[in-house]
Amino acid sequence: MSECCHRLFCETVRAKGSALVLGLDPRQALMPRAYREQGAYRAQGLDGITAFHARLIEVLEPFIVGIKPQIAFFECLGTEGFSIYADTCHLGHAAGLVVIGDVKRGDIGSTAEAYARAHFAWADALTINPYLGDDSVEPFLEACRNEGKAVFVLALSSNPGWKRFQALKDGQGRPLYRAVAEAIHEWNVSCRDPDELYGPVGAVVGATQGERIQELREILKNSWLLLPGVGAQGAKISELTHAFDKDGHGALLPVSRGLAACFDPDDPDWEACVVSRAQELVGEMRAAVPALKKGLV
Repeated sequence: MSECCHRLFCETVRAKGSALVLGLDPRQALMPRAYREQGAYRAQGLDGITAFHARLIEVLEPFIVGIKPQIAFFECLGTEGFSIYADTCHLGHAAGLVVIGDVKRGDIGSTAEAYARAHFAWADALTINPYLGDDSVEPFLEACRNEGKAVFVLALSSNPGWKRFQALKDGQGRPLYRAVAEAIHEWNVSCRDPDELYGPVGAVVGATQGERIQELREILKNSWLLLPGVGAQGAKISELTHAFDKDGHGALLPVSRGLAACFDPDDPDWEACVVSRAQELVGEMRAAVPALKKGLV
C-alpha cells in the first residue's frame, strides 16, 4: 500500500463503520474439514490453509478493516509455513485491507534492522516488543517515517502473568506499562505529522485491562490502540468505548478464534456462521461507539 498505514486505518474504519480486524492463527484442527483434505499436502493441510484464508477474507471483507496473521502459527509449519504467511499477506492486500504482521520482534542493531526489513516486506504494520529499548525500536520507526509503515508496540498484555513484570514500579511509583506508554508517545511524536491527529506508532493493549486502557489512552492521545482479547479471552466491546475518539477512530479490535473458528469444522454452513458472528461484532461496536454507525456495512 502506498498511502500511510495510519491514515488507511481512519479511511477504512470510516468507510466500513467497523474497527474489526480478522486475526489469522491457522490451526488445522479448527478449519472446515474440506480445507484440511485438499491437495498434495493433505496430511498437513498446508495448501488448504491458504484456500481457507482466501475464502475467509472474501466473505468477511465487508466487515473487517484488516487482517492480523500471527506468524508463530505459520512458522511451526516449517518452510512451507512462511510461504503461506506471505500468501496470506498478499490476500489481505488484494482485498484492500491493512495487513498487521503479528510478529512481536525485538532486538538491537543490525538484527533489529533485519527484522524490520524482512517483515515490512509483507506487512503494512507490525507488532514489536520494546524491552531492549530505543535502539531496538528505531529501525522500525525509520520505516514509519520513510515508508508509510506503522507499528504497534507491546505496552500492556492481557495474559494472566502480565503483572510479574509489567506492573513493576520504579522509584516514583510508576508502573512499567506506563513508562512504556510514555516512550510510545515520544516515539510517535518523532514520526507524526503535526497536522494529523494520529501517528504511525501505536500500542498493543489487552482488551481485558479495563480502567488501565483509559489510563493509557490519556497518555496515547495520538496513537492507535490494538486491543486483543475480545472473544476467547472474554473482553466485552461495550467496555472499550473510551479507547475510541468522537469519530469512532483510534482503536482496532482483532478477533481470531472467535471469528475464524466460530463454527463446527464439520458444519457445511460454516461461512454463514462466520458472517453472522462478524455482523454481531460490528453491531456491538456500533452500539458502543455510535460514530461507527455512519459506515456502509
